[in-house]
Amino acid sequence: MQYSISNWIYATEDLEKSFQRLAKYKYDAVELEGEPDKEKYEPKKVKKMLQQYGLEVSSIAGMYLWKEEIKRDLASSDKKIREQTIIYLFKCIDYAQLMGAKLVIVVPAAVSKLAPSLSKKEDWKNSVKAVQEVAKYAEKKDILLAIEPINRYETYLVNSVQDALGYAREVNSSHVKIMADTFHMNIEERDIPEAIRIAGNNLINVHIADSNRCSVGRGHINFKALIKALKEINYQYALTLEPLPPVSDPYLALEGGVSENIFDQYA
Repeated sequence: MQYSISNWIYATEDLEKSFQRLAKYKYDAVELEGEPDKEKYEPKKVKKMLQQYGLEVSSIAGMYLWKEEIKRDLASSDKKIREQTIIYLFKCIDYAQLMGAKLVIVVPAAVSKLAPSLSKKEDWKNSVKAVQEVAKYAEKKDILLAIEPINRYETYLVNSVQDALGYAREVNSSHVKIMADTFHMNIEERDIPEAIRIAGNNLINVHIADSNRCSVGRGHINFKALIKALKEINYQYALTLEPLPPVSDPYLALEGGVSENIFDQYA
């Protein structure tokens, strides 16, 4: 297993400063925020820093914002929003390929959107159809898509490992698998290790945060049991730390709304 961390938790911090921290704490890799158009993520500059600090890119974390100024929603009843989100994912896939990442994270409906556009059935259908289009592109580029279940208090469409498996089956692509996030699992799964076993070889990424979304050991999740289950399924991908402060909107970090005083605690 590879140890990685999602850099978007470090908000607007300079990328080199984040990489210095990861090198200091002996990380193998980084999961990059999926914003390929930002100057911060200019490929040549990022590659140079990765080499300098001995890091790989494990994955690209798609950002499924639901704000007035930007809406990314694969399940939207608005065709224009769906198409914009598909194009955004094409860019993330291209960026993943440039950075040597294996996968891009896909959330089937926007985060912080808590009710269907039409009905859950129609939104599911729209989302699956959109991801089928994205999957064709991912297959050509040989990049995996990891469907992430998010807890019911942040989104409404795919909340559990079983939901994600069902969704991936409907998309029906060799390049569409699932991922898990221990914070969300603590809310949605009756038995976290058993959910890992059920996911089996469909599992290609794991986000790690404790029950309160803090770093490991600051909550009550049994991580020994989790690691045991991952070993049982012969998990070969990254363990990606993604602790966040206890705020209602997880994307607050993207706006610099997180104190730098906690950044070393989250490494």
